[in-house]
Amino acid sequence: MSSLSPASFDSRPFFSNLGRQHGFEDVPVTGRISQGLEGTLYRSGPGIIEQLGRRYDHLFEGDGAMTAVRISGGRAQLATRVLQTQGLVEEQAAGRHLGSFAASWPDRLRRIHGGGMKNTANTSPLHWQGRLFALMEGGKPTEVDPDTLACLGERDLGGVVPGAFSAHPCRVASRRCTYNFGLRYGKQTLLDLFALPDDGPARLLGSVPLAAPVMLHDFGATDNHLIFFISPVELVTWRMLLGLRPFQDMFRWTPSSGTEVIVVPIDNPAAVQRFRVDPFMQFHFAGAVEDRGELVVDYVRYPDSALLWALGSGAGLSLTDASSRAPGGRLHRARIDPVRHRFTSEPLWDGDCEFPRVIDTPGGGRRTWLQSEVVVDGVLRFQISRLDPDGQMHHHRLAPGAIASEPVPVGDDLVMTLVFDCARGKSRVLVLGAESLKPVAEIDLQQAIPITFHGVWVDGVRDRGA
Repeated sequence: MSSLSPASFDSRPFFSNLGRQHGFEDVPVTGRISQGLEGTLYRSGPGIIEQLGRRYDHLFEGDGAMTAVRISGGRAQLATRVLQTQGLVEEQAAGRHLGSFAASWPDRLRRIHGGGMKNTANTSPLHWQGRLFALMEGGKPTEVDPDTLACLGERDLGGVVPGAFSAHPCRVASRRCTYNFGLRYGKQTLLDLFALPDDGPARLLGSVPLAAPVMLHDFGATDNHLIFFISPVELVTWRMLLGLRPFQDMFRWTPSSGTEVIVVPIDNPAAVQRFRVDPFMQFHFAGAVEDRGELVVDYVRYPDSALLWALGSGAGLSLTDASSRAPGGRLHRARIDPVRHRFTSEPLWDGDCEFPRVIDTPGGGRRTWLQSEVVVDGVLRFQISRLDPDGQMHHHRLAPGAIASEPVPVGDDLVMTLVFDCARGKSRVLVLGAESLKPVAEIDLQQAIPITFHGVWVDGVRDRGA
């Protein structure tokens, strides 16, 4: 058994409001960061989980914060701020909740029928054409000043985004373009498709009608296709229209509908191929490639949508109580023949994992990075894991009480993860060698950073046009 006391596993600050907010300040580095490494790690998550006397029902409702760790000359600086979105500013001025499910029933009803719920900007950062955005599922992108982290407001990217803009854009390097989608609910639910080229304006590729209002979190992209798995998690329209809480009860699992596979040719978006398979759930894709007429898609698969309900507000999650843990996903590889409507999916690894990231290696292979979990002596332990092209898995296991976040590859040599240490009640950035998976450096952030969902590394040298 672990020698640490139960107090060492106190994760409450990880699921609490962001404490001190500030601009870039020096923070200590242990180990050695290359003098040539220049850039910023941006991470997004809920910075306010409880306010105005009420805790949000679900982490997805939290008001967004942006955290940035800037590295230059072997030194590091930290900045972190809650984003003062229009909805948050209005609520704080009114002294009550207005645009979330924490609002009173009359306020919720008025907001739903009079302009939609609050844009929390709490899920993922996007860096595009030198601009920084904070994204969430149900709203337009929110622009953020990359140097001050000041919230600059919602953007429709030149009138291109009519409604929602997903938190999971996907860049296709061969096309020098980033793609994304958004769901538009109404009498007919539409899947809007967007293209954000490295140079030039954003544009709407087209819209695909869906059979039902659903929850859709992520997608995959190859050189020529956009790939969607429409799991049967349907929006309960009457509950939404009546403004009934909690948030997670806005959705229901309807396995009889199956999961719909939708493949959209990028150069001919109207020529959609779609068919249904047995039901499964996925939140995140790892990557996708084309192989002799088939599409090969790596993703984290679940048997159903139980994870959505298990997360809740985070208040009940424990590293030592198995009954409180969210269900784990499995890394799968699907092979799709879009013409013949064939779909197969096999597990690549049998461990619990999430937050996959794929990076092409110099030798032409592809590595998949994962946050994974394993129980040791009754304690949930976090790992940063790497799946190599030959199918071999490699792990760096964190100490008991250390909660890892999504791994973010930095070039070919490094990978970074934001870690919360329960024993210290503070966070740090762990820098690992990509080959050895051994620590290269640690950046002590000297304060607790609440849970973040996703991050992006912005190369400072490349961003300056060098």
